[in-house]
Amino acid sequence: MPSSTYKAAAFTLLTALITGCSPAPSPTHFEPRPVKVEIIRSGEVRAGESFIGTLRARQRAELGFESSGRINAIHVDVGDRVRSGQVLARLDDSPALRRIEKAEADRTSAAAALAERATQLRQNESLAKDQIISETTLEAVQTQHRIAQSQLQAAEAALALARRELSLSRITAPFDGVIVARNAQPHADISAGLPVFQIEAGAGLELVAMLPESVAARIAPGQFAQATASQPGQHADEMQVKLDRISSRNESGSLVQAVFRFIGVEPALRSGAMVSIELPTLENRELSIPATALLPAGDSGQGRILLLENSKLVGRAVQLGSGLLPGGRLPVKSGLSEGDKVVVAGAPFLSEGQAAVEHTSTTLLHGAKP
Repeated sequence: MPSSTYKAAAFTLLTALITGCSPAPSPTHFEPRPVKVEIIRSGEVRAGESFIGTLRARQRAELGFESSGRINAIHVDVGDRVRSGQVLARLDDSPALRRIEKAEADRTSAAAALAERATQLRQNESLAKDQIISETTLEAVQTQHRIAQSQLQAAEAALALARRELSLSRITAPFDGVIVARNAQPHADISAGLPVFQIEAGAGLELVAMLPESVAARIAPGQFAQATASQPGQHADEMQVKLDRISSRNESGSLVQAVFRFIGVEPALRSGAMVSIELPTLENRELSIPATALLPAGDSGQGRILLLENSKLVGRAVQLGSGLLPGGRLPVKSGLSEGDKVVVAGAPFLSEGQAAVEHTSTTLLHGAKP
């Protein structure tokens, strides 16, 4: 045998011996696939709607003159504390005094005329009794007497009005409180009814908010809410309030006035401050899934999703609702239950029956929670 042929045969024999002595390869082991899931929650969700309210004093008033004229003096200013009955401002009372003088003169004249008619009546009644004058003459004298009586009554009423006008030339405080606004200056002409002062009682605040008609229709007096007041540089104060009353009229066609009262300690804020009000609500929301969790299906309105159950992926058919929800979510009518773990990422690249575990996100950012 040639030397080269001998060497090739020996190499082949040695290779076979080495291969026969090698152990059999072990089967391949697959680690469970980490998958991102979302746990389906109940359709009932507690939420809240926030609105802006304004603080105001429960006892407040706008004060003005009931008659027109020129302001003679203003005795108080913004921030002054006043007592009930205290005079706050005066009009020029010269015209009112002249009207009182005239009314008193008219009343004196009417009283004198009535006294004269009364004397004439008594004389004519005596003459008529002796049949010296006719009944017609007596009736004429009686009529003149009644006219004199009515004229005296009119003069007395005019005098009372003139005296009232003099009292209306002053503004007095209707209750103990604080002047919070002044809208006029001394020696200025002012019309009747225009507000000169705004006065508020020193204590007792309430919260007023304009609510949409849809919100006002589902709330009633006695309902509780949360109010938050914040001041620059200070911690926000949270307070509980209760709906005290609600208007039966729409303002601007779509807003309804609601008045809340504070429970417990009132905020240390001035009237006119803005406060946030949160009304708690319980919403029945339709179950939904992210659009990324949906696997395509043949029928319209149908879909298929993957669930993580017992460390394996399980497929399930779902019936979809109509439309697209905010946040890129799809409503689900049936096929989902509370507590289901739905795969929400990479579903097209996974398969049913595949071993999987829930993915736990990690981060290296300082101070972040894993």
